[in-house]
Amino acid sequence: MTIDLRKDAPNQVSNVNPDELSQEINTLQEIKQEVINQESKLKELKEREKYYSNIIIPDLMNQLNLKTLKLKDGSEISVKDVFGVSIIAAKKQEAHDWLRRQGLGAIVKNEITVKFGLNEDNKAEQYALLARGQGYEPDRKIAVHAGTLRTTLRDYHQKGGSIPAELFNTFEGNQTEIKTKN
Repeated sequence: MTIDLRKDAPNQVSNVNPDELSQEINTLQEIKQEVINQESKLKELKEREKYYSNIIIPDLMNQLNLKTLKLKDGSEISVKDVFGVSIIAAKKQEAHDWLRRQGLGAIVKNEITVKFGLNEDNKAEQYALLARGQGYEPDRKIAVHAGTLRTTLRDYHQKGGSIPAELFNTFEGNQTEIKTKN
């Protein structure tokens, strides 16, 4: 798309050189396209990094029966086990119920929020004392912190517990870490 201010906005070109502005707008558009191109390249590069970190190097280290490797320069390469888990959004309530039945309900947090309008400080104070007694219905949010869920269910899984796939997305794998000597 090329911009021509002489044609597009003829009444506004008396104070500004429209050719210069058009050129700068075109430059901005080119820069925006280059940002999109670079972000795409970065995404591809991160996928390649993940492939080598999670598959290629762990497989080769496993074939050599190695968990860590120390190099002459002091660098250390290690493969660690990773575990990821998330609740399937459509099954949130069922997942919370399952956690409670497994004795893991302490990680399920309840948050109740009540909103008051302007100049309703008195009502807010009354509500704090009387809760629903003033006719306000609070918003309720039930959630589990992602890190807490991962840690709890990793421990549960390592102790032999079975995590239901219909409620949770899980991931088990390896990840390569490289520590360089500074």
